[in-house]
Amino acid sequence: MRFSVHGDSDGDTGDDLLFVLGWGNEPEHEHVSWLVDRLTDDYRVHAVTIPTNGWDFDDQYLAPVRAYYENRDFEVVLSHSTGGLVAEHLSDAVDGVRNVFLSPWWGTAPNEGFESVVLPYFLRIPTSKRLFRPDRDVSAIGDLKSEDEYDDGPDGLSPAFLRTILDAQARLPAFDDEDVVFASLSDRIVSVRAIGDRTPAANLRPYDGGHEFFASSGREAVVEDVMAALDEGVEAIR
Repeated sequence: MRFSVHGDSDGDTGDDLLFVLGWGNEPEHEHVSWLVDRLTDDYRVHAVTIPTNGWDFDDQYLAPVRAYYENRDFEVVLSHSTGGLVAEHLSDAVDGVRNVFLSPWWGTAPNEGFESVVLPYFLRIPTSKRLFRPDRDVSAIGDLKSEDEYDDGPDGLSPAFLRTILDAQARLPAFDDEDVVFASLSDRIVSVRAIGDRTPAANLRPYDGGHEFFASSGREAVVEDVMAALDEGVEAIR
């Protein structure tokens, strides 16, 4: 796991923001960098690049983020996708966490062939080797996502990784009514139903675009709402 700080280091930027990135995302990626740059207008951003093939969620994902969070003073936590799974567990592990989630991975997207037939057997394989690569669909990420950046991402999923993710999804804590969730209702990467089942309508801000709003054409409008939610909380979208 890697932590990097972006923004004015002498404290003039404003409050500190913890941003837990999604699976395979790095601050240097074109569209992640676009979002980080916007965030640094108001915050000193502490970006968390998470492991892409861990096998122990609590030790390898939650514990390092918790230790980093507890040693600093954060006003709010922003997270995307798998980062949203980590951030939700963080809010249960320590007091006072206020979250803004972007397309959180709280459940797997439906995939009838793999999920109903192959997945039960796949999960039993005792290995951390990346044996499964999901169907390639760059457009599901966002219409601005480049083929090259997509191809440079992690090369598949391992049984060990999926086991620990599914376990973490199965024991999610109760939703905090002060949190805000941004999600595309057409998201094909994570389960929209899992997001809807957990999130009250008053806390949900739907947007048009792919799994990464920041790699989607309508991102300018969405980022303004994200910035407002970071500043004002759930009242910004009500």
